[in-house]
Amino acid sequence: MPTTTPAHFIARFVADERGAITVDWTVLTASLAGLGLASMGVVSGGVQNLSTDIGNHLSTNDWNLFDNGMIPGVSLDFTGGDMTGWFGGQVMDMGGEIGELLVVGAGEVTGFLMEVAEGTEQAVMQFDLIAGDSLDYNPGATGYDTATLTLNGVTVAIATDGNQHLNFQIPQVDGTTVEATVMVANAHLGGSANWQDGSASVTIIVDDPTHDLHFELQSNANQGINDEFWGIDNFETATSGATGF
Repeated sequence: MPTTTPAHFIARFVADERGAITVDWTVLTASLAGLGLASMGVVSGGVQNLSTDIGNHLSTNDWNLFDNGMIPGVSLDFTGGDMTGWFGGQVMDMGGEIGELLVVGAGEVTGFLMEVAEGTEQAVMQFDLIAGDSLDYNPGATGYDTATLTLNGVTVAIATDGNQHLNFQIPQVDGTTVEATVMVANAHLGGSANWQDGSASVTIIVDDPTHDLHFELQSNANQGINDEFWGIDNFETATSGATGF
């Protein structure tokens, strides 16, 4: 007589390969698909709104340095001759795409004093540097026409425009970072129609400044402003960390 103990039935059940597992699998996968569709319906609206916000944020350029927890300071494009806070140089309309900007000619210096509050973690200056007209290489002692950028008397960058090709030398200065991106290297932007111009975006970042920052730009061009010039436009400052002056 065959064995009919519980253990026997369990062994037969385990060894039995008959049955339609696809039925169970179909039910499970259908349930998971339905759950996924339901979840998508709940979150799709939020994801779409978020992607729209990100797109708008990027398209309006609001993601730059001064929208990253920084406290805006001075913003100056020298329109109407306004050069508040600056000394030296002069505001001139150089025409074309350049328009009004602060310019310096042969041997001239212009500067700005940025006040820094106690507790400031970073101080930032950002501006466009314009190399205009016949800046070039001069044989002899003067060499290339350059613009020297200094902070509190320390050189942080030297811009060179030789034959309308704008370049930068940036020495290493502890606690100071300078970034210069040439936007236009050889194109007519304004000034004399006989010469090409250059334009660069310059950012100067000072970490943990302990005193005010005295910025200067000095030109070693050897001709008058109507022949060649260095200029500054769209000047902005910002700080982080400080609660006020």
